[in-house]
Amino acid sequence: MQLLICPGYHSADLTHDFLQSLLKVVQPERLWILPMGPIPGAGLPWLLNTESAPHKNQVLHVIGFSAGVVAAYPLVMAWQGIGGTSRLIALDGWGMPLLGMQALYRMSHDRWTHDTTYFPAACESEGYFYAEPAVEHLKLWQSPQITKGIGAIGTAPQPMTALEFIGAVVKLGCP
Repeated sequence: MQLLICPGYHSADLTHDFLQSLLKVVQPERLWILPMGPIPGAGLPWLLNTESAPHKNQVLHVIGFSAGVVAAYPLVMAWQGIGGTSRLIALDGWGMPLLGMQALYRMSHDRWTHDTTYFPAACESEGYFYAEPAVEHLKLWQSPQITKGIGAIGTAPQPMTALEFIGAVVKLGCP
């Protein structure tokens, strides 16, 4: 499995905490973390020019948080444009209409954000999660293992943690 993390603008400690939780439930073959801000060759050229570039015959899983969803979107669209397959998990990408996604999974820190982020005419989500009770925006990223809520991935909504939701999406179609 190939996994790209696109964090938002926040303390690196929060992303470290997120990765510590995530790596308890998934073991990617390749893991990249896209730095936020201007970097030489940002986006798809950066990803394709890494020492261990993704394989187009495998699904590229992308997890974006907050402003990281804005960074992830053009990268995923470019990946799809060269024939790759992707899954995007968008955590609190509020207000970002994600048009043309192959597989989109939305996550929100509260029900209101969940309800006001969905653009039914623009995109169809493969699954969703929202925190219930609501948590602070950064807590969804920092502590997915303790963020409880309601999630659905092709089934009826059910109680789960944010980490359980992410783990289930990333494991879809994986041996």
